[in-house]
Amino acid sequence: MKKSLFALAAVGAFAGAAQAQSSVSVYGVMDGSYTANTNKSTNTAGVTTTTNQRNTVNGDGALATSRLGFRGNEDLGGGMSAQFVLEYDLINIGNGGNGTETAAAQPGTSTNARSEGFGARYSWIGISDKGMGGLRIGRQEASAHSAYGVGAAGFQNNMPGTLYFAGTSSNTADTAFGPNGSSASVRPYDVFLNQALTYVSPTISGFSGQVQYSENAYDTNTAAQTGAKQFGANITFTGVKNLTVALATQISGVVIPATIAAGTVNGLTPSNTASVAAANTKTVSNVLAANYNFGPVQAFAVGTQTKVTNQSTGLVTRDQTAYELGFRAPLTKTVSLFASGFMGDKKMATNVSTLNSTTSGRADLSGYQLGAMYNFSKRTTAYAIYGTQDVKGKEVANGAKITNDAYAIGMRHTF
Repeated sequence: MKKSLFALAAVGAFAGAAQAQSSVSVYGVMDGSYTANTNKSTNTAGVTTTTNQRNTVNGDGALATSRLGFRGNEDLGGGMSAQFVLEYDLINIGNGGNGTETAAAQPGTSTNARSEGFGARYSWIGISDKGMGGLRIGRQEASAHSAYGVGAAGFQNNMPGTLYFAGTSSNTADTAFGPNGSSASVRPYDVFLNQALTYVSPTISGFSGQVQYSENAYDTNTAAQTGAKQFGANITFTGVKNLTVALATQISGVVIPATIAAGTVNGLTPSNTASVAAANTKTVSNVLAANYNFGPVQAFAVGTQTKVTNQSTGLVTRDQTAYELGFRAPLTKTVSLFASGFMGDKKMATNVSTLNSTTSGRADLSGYQLGAMYNFSKRTTAYAIYGTQDVKGKEVANGAKITNDAYAIGMRHTF
């Protein structure tokens, strides 16, 4: 009897230890703000079109995107472990939604864009070894995004005035910054990479890095082969006290064999080959970022370069370079400030007389952002942010200008 009880106790203890080696946690962010956004577009004739937007408790928030996440870890023994992360947007309105909502449909109705909650952010599973690094499979943040965060003084917030700003589908003044001419952003890369394989290295002598690859290809007997591919890599150095430096590259686009783009196979008609050739593009984005903590002030710097090439013609359709500097400074134990400014240059393949969502010609890019935060606790923060950015046309678009100004007052809670 005693032996049986001893054995049962031993089994129970072993089961408890095994269970302790596996954990799942729930986490999230809730950010609500009052945001006022003004967009002005001026053509070469001096005619200005102004659009005003006002959002109360926008689900995206101004300082951070509201989200709900689940993460798990299991110790497999021998220095190995398995992990997963599932993370979703909460109430995604107007900024990064499914693109079907309109500004008029949002306020004061019961059938507005608030139904767009739970948009996918992270969705990956992986395995890692302390000495060899880890492999992750699924939707993850791009390598360029990880590197850019090193140089972002404003915590990669959702307001204009930084290179990270994503814009909204209804803010036409934002669209001139995007890497491909139709993206509503200053940001030179995609934040998330779908269907990705990512290797994350261990830290060796202060260096760590990752390599990513994603492909979604198909072909039929009656249509052109297409292969949507993305590749990314970064390296980060933290071997000097108070200093962090990161370098990244991101390559994405549709890769189509030249014979198909030329219409020599699969019986493509001239109209088909034209559309295939137009879609055969490649975007290459590079990011170099750093920050240094001086003690009373932490300084930030980031440089980005984006080039879009039509692989059928060899024509570079966009070449954009921009630089950003910023700082964070605590005034008291509860109050802190941050500020940043950027400038850059954009070149397009063709000149036009106006700036619009498919801006051509050459333009100067500039902007800045100011922010203040009051920490009620480690989890709850009140904030105020102001940001502005401009696209000023050159050459035949001289005199044309697009401006985006915005301010927000809000509160963020993490859990």
